[in-house]
Amino acid sequence: MTSLSLWELAVGDSRDIVSVCGDTADDAVQRLIDIGFREGQQVTCVMQPDFGAPRAYAVGGATYSSDKQTANFVRIAGEPGL
Repeated sequence: MTSLSLWELAVGDSRDIVSVCGDTADDAVQRLIDIGFREGQQVTCVMQPDFGAPRAYAVGGATYSSDKQTANFVRIAGEPGL
C-alpha cells in the first residue's frame, strides 16, 4: 500500500492514518499519539496557509495545527478509503 506524509494532504481531503513513524520517546511523536493521531483514525486537512506556515488538521473531533517537520511523522493512505 502506498502511503503519503500528512503534509501532502490537500485542503478538504480526508485519509486514514496508516502509522505514526518515529521514536515514541520523541516528544513530538508522543504528543501526536496522545492527541489522537493513531493508526486507523481519519484525518482531514482543514486549512493550508501560504509560505509553509503550519497547516490545520481535524482528527477525532478536534482540530490541530502542525508544522511540516511534525506532520511528516504521520503517514496516511495514498488513496481514499484504504
